[in-house]
Amino acid sequence: MKIKVIYLARLSEDLDKKEEYIELAKNNPTIEDIFLVLGLNKLDYKIYSAKNYSHVKFEEQIKDGDEIAFFPTITGG
Repeated sequence: MKIKVIYLARLSEDLDKKEEYIELAKNNPTIEDIFLVLGLNKLDYKIYSAKNYSHVKFEEQIKDGDEIAFFPTITGG
């Protein structure tokens, strides 16, 4: 299964990349599976996720061709 992962805001700066494609072999993977495979759990700030441009929880299942975005808390004024 091939998934496009997009990193937004501070996260893309900290990882020094805006996107990448990853291959997953697990059956019925979730957003959390990708989060852990990529080591994003080691960051010291909260990360949120979106699947195909819709905000989703980490328990959301994914399928081949989905686009997953990870992003930190959005702030500003």
